[in-house]
Amino acid sequence: MSASSHTLAAAVAGARFADIAEQYAPDAVLESYVTGRRETAEGAQAIARAWPGAVGRGEVVRSQRTDLPGAVELDLQRAAASGPVRRVHRFELADGLVRRHVVYPAKPKEDPVLPEGCPAGVAPGTVRELVHDGLSGANLFRAELETGEPVVIKHIRPADDWMARATADPGREGLLYVEGVYDALPAAIGSAVIGAEAVDDGWVLLMRDLTADRRALLDSADPRSWERMLAAVHEMHEVLRGRPPSAALCSVSDRLRLFSPVRPFVEARGSDTLPKMLTTNWECFAEHGPADLVHEVFRLADDPSGLLAALAGSAPFTVLHGDFRPQNLALSPAGVTALDWGLACYGPPELEFVWFLSNTAWGEDQERDDLEAAWTRISGTARTSRAADLAVVYHAVMGEISFLLTESRNQVAGFARPAPATARWWLRRLDRALDRLGSLEPRRAELTAGV
Repeated sequence: MSASSHTLAAAVAGARFADIAEQYAPDAVLESYVTGRRETAEGAQAIARAWPGAVGRGEVVRSQRTDLPGAVELDLQRAAASGPVRRVHRFELADGLVRRHVVYPAKPKEDPVLPEGCPAGVAPGTVRELVHDGLSGANLFRAELETGEPVVIKHIRPADDWMARATADPGREGLLYVEGVYDALPAAIGSAVIGAEAVDDGWVLLMRDLTADRRALLDSADPRSWERMLAAVHEMHEVLRGRPPSAALCSVSDRLRLFSPVRPFVEARGSDTLPKMLTTNWECFAEHGPADLVHEVFRLADDPSGLLAALAGSAPFTVLHGDFRPQNLALSPAGVTALDWGLACYGPPELEFVWFLSNTAWGEDQERDDLEAAWTRISGTARTSRAADLAVVYHAVMGEISFLLTESRNQVAGFARPAPATARWWLRRLDRALDRLGSLEPRRAELTAGV
């Protein structure tokens, strides 16, 4: 009997493994990240024993199914005795059978309920859920203004957002709007935020609905578009270089620790997806990365003071978007519009470029080489500059190379994954950067400062 998305969805919703046991290949593997560690079961009998813990119990109150070539994704939320529980299931199919079944925890979705009359100008009764793949704790909704214009509403609650907690975020996106930082952006780049109101538990943002523009951009995957994005953000860096325009900006120190090896333990009681997967990422890096690079990255993760001190002296600081990648951008003839400024920070521009490069060029080496050359032309900085090398090391310590290595090896077929060449390119780039930089040990004066 061949596996179908319909029968898989029905069985998972009803928590009945027996209904689809024969649809699993004899050597099928169940991987669960529910506890924060990668736990596996192989074969029908072992999967049957692990099924209750991975699937969960309770009535399904929300569900979404996505069919992909050779894969199925089920997003289910249950009303459990302890409260709502949401899990995302990814099935990899081959020859009509389930080969892999991966289960991720996820933060439960909430009904589209906002403070009465907030935000102003929204037509009553038009607020509804917006399906998205964001990994922070913010809630997003669709709505229409009284004029009929479609908008997106973002409810930011820093206390309930793991990224906000990790980066000391007081409601960064709302404060940047109120303080006029978005208004100071050059014409080549803008923010989608058109209104922000402080509420008891955080902020409510009103944003232009750029869904169609974003989808068209992601579907095109045109390197010429990537260069337009880099040119726009470089102009922003130049215009906002100097004194930080807002105290709400994230520090490079907090951003460095966002995906640290200890984050899963800090967020152990939460249900957010990404913190639950970080341990696996770091374990994969430790197991498969070159021993000398693994040692240096973990040493700097344990004590990044020397790296941060070197970064502070490497290049003039400016405002960075902080999560500048195509998934957060829309492109039009008028320029680039950037969404999700929740990680906006103050640091050297090279951090922005390395983040963009690692989240964009997932193909062969030529893509990354071409983008590095493009950034050199646009910014006027050499790809082997000290600031560029420090940015590569920074993102390795942040966990970006461990993520790319893990995704290239373990991502379910049918979903976006980096080519195997991607992680190898970054490991070579990291090795060269560390060779050129030399010691990043903190100086004695730095260790004793403030004691």
